[in-house]
Amino acid sequence: MSNDDTRKVVEILKDIRVAMVTTHGPDRLYSRPLTVIDVTEDGDLWFFTVTETDLVREIEAHSEVNVSFAGNKKWVSVAGNARIVRDVEKKRELWNSMVETFVGEDPEASNVVLVHVDSDSAEYWENPGGAASVVASWVKEKFTDKSAHPGDSGTVDL
Repeated sequence: MSNDDTRKVVEILKDIRVAMVTTHGPDRLYSRPLTVIDVTEDGDLWFFTVTETDLVREIEAHSEVNVSFAGNKKWVSVAGNARIVRDVEKKRELWNSMVETFVGEDPEASNVVLVHVDSDSAEYWENPGGAASVVASWVKEKFTDKSAHPGDSGTVDL
């Protein structure tokens, strides 16, 4: 895919602030909502969390993750590898008042960590008409035998 496709995915990622992060647990997959703190130009993702969580333990045991984003008219699924980052300078760089409200600490606190997702690839779907347009397209396909084309989609290597 082109750099335009990468930019399109990054724009979608920056537009949707809450993601579902899926990790490998001891007996199944687990998904949790996390607020995106930063999205880099190449689609890497940054989140804050605290150390004493299943999320941290699961990432440390198995780094492969999926991060999904759902907006009104755009959706993205990112595959990548996550790692826990304890670097105080990086925490200070990404710190904001929302994080402070959530964790009740400061960037120097040892129990506050970053989750960095090194994104490998992303699949995206866009529909200018939103979810209702997707449903209408499927209904039209059912009754007219014409293929549904509810919007744009693609896969991007990041």
